[in-house]
Amino acid sequence: MIKINKQTGFAMPMILTFIILLSVVGIAIVQNVTQTNGSAVLHSQVQIAHIASKAAIDYAEEQFELNSSYSGTPEQDLFVNDFYRATIEVDVLYDQSSTAKRVQGIGRVYIPETSSSAKVVRDIKSTIIRNGEVIITAGQVDPATYNPLLWLDANEPDSLYKTVVSPNTQTINALAGSAYGDVVEERGSNASSSKGSLLFGDSDLEMSYDGNTKGNQTIGLRFRSIQTPKNAVIQNAYIQFQADETKTAGVVQFEVYGVASDDPGSWSGNYAVANATKTSTILDWQPPNWNSVGSNGVNERLDVTSIVQELVNRSGWNPNNAMAFGIKWKTGSGVRTAESGTSSGGPQLFIQWDSASTASPAESDGDNVVAWYDKSGNNNDALSAYGTSPILKINQINGLNAVRFSSNGNLLSSITSNTARELTVFMIMAPNTSSSTDARFISVMSSTQNSDNSSSGIIPLMKSGSTTTLKQYFNGSSGRSLSSTIDGNWSEIMSRTSYSDNEWLITNSTNQSSGNSFSPNFNFDQIYIGGTRSGSTGAYYANADIAEIIIYDKKLTCLETQGVENYLEAKYGLSYSDKSPCN
Repeated sequence: MIKINKQTGFAMPMILTFIILLSVVGIAIVQNVTQTNGSAVLHSQVQIAHIASKAAIDYAEEQFELNSSYSGTPEQDLFVNDFYRATIEVDVLYDQSSTAKRVQGIGRVYIPETSSSAKVVRDIKSTIIRNGEVIITAGQVDPATYNPLLWLDANEPDSLYKTVVSPNTQTINALAGSAYGDVVEERGSNASSSKGSLLFGDSDLEMSYDGNTKGNQTIGLRFRSIQTPKNAVIQNAYIQFQADETKTAGVVQFEVYGVASDDPGSWSGNYAVANATKTSTILDWQPPNWNSVGSNGVNERLDVTSIVQELVNRSGWNPNNAMAFGIKWKTGSGVRTAESGTSSGGPQLFIQWDSASTASPAESDGDNVVAWYDKSGNNNDALSAYGTSPILKINQINGLNAVRFSSNGNLLSSITSNTARELTVFMIMAPNTSSSTDARFISVMSSTQNSDNSSSGIIPLMKSGSTTTLKQYFNGSSGRSLSSTIDGNWSEIMSRTSYSDNEWLITNSTNQSSGNSFSPNFNFDQIYIGGTRSGSTGAYYANADIAEIIIYDKKLTCLETQGVENYLEAKYGLSYSDKSPCN
């Protein structure tokens, strides 16, 4: 997008360039197709209309530079000759800020029956509409220019909702291996040794008898990050196994139960599965023989609909919690052997529930915000994850709105697994340090991680302990930090982590802290706002008012950072320094 600086004047306005372009190129296009069929003429019109729509946007930029109260341009002639007529029109969709407007540029081309002297005698029209273009003042850059991964703006129309229409099915893999502790075999009380001990690394799951040494095993399964809403009506839920062996046919019956916990952790300790607090719903499962290795159909399927219903009806259930199940031998000599998931084919939990049919926007002060829609175009919407939803607060900064996070809830943006080794994060935020120790304002992690503060986690912005300091945290150690002067004050804060360049932590374009690069080594697929994933130590909920968040899965350069910061600072009436963050 071309920008015109006020200081350079308008000796050669951009619109004049388009007039000359259309007068030369447009006539040539039309002349070349006048002897061909109508479809060719129509195609030529579309090309010219595209040029005219771009001219409309650039004309709007020039007018906005001259007059900050610019309110659009009605349809007017751009160029008229004997061959055709080209027009432009600009509609202002809304004021994005005092220095930016979102506009719609329209270019039209007419080839009319005007007179007997017309070189082309037709009566057709082509229109091109360029929707959602942003025009801004000089020195600023539209953040969309650099293709953000996630962009949450509390002042974007139709971006905040208090109820949503959500997907109503989910399939979750149990994570095998001792690093996760979610798929386990527990030795039976009749084992010849180590009764009740847990085995996480076996390649298969013996349900249930596995020789004298292990006895009749109890199987434990845990599934993470379940999105089913609280009190949802469960239509169907089952655990799908894949047969690993067909070694012992015959009748066998199991007792199946859920773990009566709002968010059960990984299995740990002798008899962890057998002695877990059980749901009141306990099922008898008598699976038929598993006759084919690799089979994963109806015969290898365990219906747990009633158990899942009880779990989501718990008073403490929240979407994104985990569910755990136990499968214990009851009677019979048959054995069913399933893949454990150490290689592939591990247990999966499928859930289907009845979802709401309407969505309600958050518009009034104090409305809950259960969804903050992503405006990057990537559909990485942030949805209520743990605890109580944040709320909408009206007129918090420069007449603009914000989302208020308290020490009791957060939002989660679940994205496609991303291997980026660099991040650049911008936030318009008034942080508060009365929240929990090490509260997370932004936390980036993988759904396979147990926590975000390990050597493979990235926390672009967090509170440092019980202090009022804001800092970065990654690779198991602290990065840059900001002093307590930011506490309770509205600021534009930028955090950059890079494997090839310096880290940055910047407030209002002033480089507060920079240092060495780092080397992340994991994929991420979750971005938490206002906290992190719930665990044994809690979700590290933050207290903050947040008006806008922009996250890039790459490092931005000094000049790129400067342009985005200028845009945000002008939009929210903050200090506008227009200087390089590298200074």
